[in-house]
Parts: sequence; structure tokens; C-alpha cells
Amino acid sequence: MSKKLLVRRAAVLGAGVMGAQIAAHLTNAGVDTVLFDLPSKEGPPDGIAMKAIANLAKLSPAPLADKALADRITPANYDTGLELLRGCDLVIEAIAERMDWKQDLYRKSADSVP
Repeated sequence: MSKKLLVRRAAVLGAGVMGAQIAAHLTNAGVDTVLFDLPSKEGPPDGIAMKAIANLAKLSPAPLADKALADRITPANYDTGLELLRGCDLVIEAIAERMDWKQDLYRKSADSVP
């Protein structure tokens, strides 16, 4: 008999349309969620993920059950936030379909994934 996977905390790598909406649905399900993207070149380092989270409230149909749930998604970036992966039960990769980018991300994050 197989064990059930209990997901309490998850990370979504990639804050594009798909990644941000995956983060929203995880949050709807009560999962503590971290949304990652590249570090922003201007403004706060987590700015890209922050913008993606803010945009969730503007989508129709809304991916969030309640707009206030957006505050429960933690924004992060690959340069300074990888330690946040250590506490995750599930990591979902949702970056662009470029193998070189994916391989680079896997190399960069491998030591932080349990």
C-alpha cells in the first residue's frame, strides 16, 4: 500500500501565467506557497514574483477563491531565496520550455531541494 503525500508547503518555480495560477490554486487549497522567478533588475529583488501575485487579483475568471489569499503567497527569486525550498514538500517547475534554462535552474536549486 502506498503512502499518501501530505503537502503542507510548496514552491512554484516560474511566475509566468501558468506558474502564478498554480501558486493561486495551491493557496486556495490551504498550502503554504512560495512563488519564484528571476531577480528583478529594478526595484525589489522579488519584484517579478510580486507583480505576478498582484496580477492574480485582476484575472477573470479569478484563480484565487478570495483576492485576500494573494497575501499568503510568498514571493522569492532564484538568487536570494533558494533556502525557502528546503521546507517544501512539493516543488513544481513552470518556467519557459527552454532546456538550457531548465538545466541551469535545476543545477542552481538542486542543493536546496530536500
